[in-house]
Amino acid sequence: MSNNCKTKSCGCKDVGLTTPTPCIHDTPECPNPNPCSETFSDECVIHNGPGIVDLGINEGDSYAEILQLLVLNITNPVCNDPNATCKSPLFVQAPVISPTTAQITWQLNGTPTSYTVEYKEASATSWFQNPAVANTVTSDIIGLLTPDTYYYVRVKALCTSVCYSVIILIKTKV
Repeated sequence: MSNNCKTKSCGCKDVGLTTPTPCIHDTPECPNPNPCSETFSDECVIHNGPGIVDLGINEGDSYAEILQLLVLNITNPVCNDPNATCKSPLFVQAPVISPTTAQITWQLNGTPTSYTVEYKEASATSWFQNPAVANTVTSDIIGLLTPDTYYYVRVKALCTSVCYSVIILIKTKV
């Protein structure tokens, strides 16, 4: 799964969900300018218990990943059945957002024929659709966005049925 904490530092070493201890900045344990505050990114809160196989939750999954899995299992159980071949794209994120574009990433899941990124302004009713990308692609760029505007984004897996990801809310830069 795509836990960013496995590849970057998220602050002081800490026991899950406890108050961080003071540390000396710019040391290997605490390289961030203010790593000891009580504010944590959701990617830094990880599940350290046993996996919950029926829900697809594994030890080391981030809070954001677990929330997406729970929402998908509740809202679209057919596309998230462990035996299904067509499954919802997982862990949709927007790691790069500019005033007029947004990079959307996701994790492959199941065996769809292709993926399509759909988006709309938060106040709109109709979705726009990017051209489909291959079933091995895990990112796409949305272009021609309006600066300083909220958008809803989802990824659709195309196969014998249609399986949507969760919907995320992004805001373009000013």
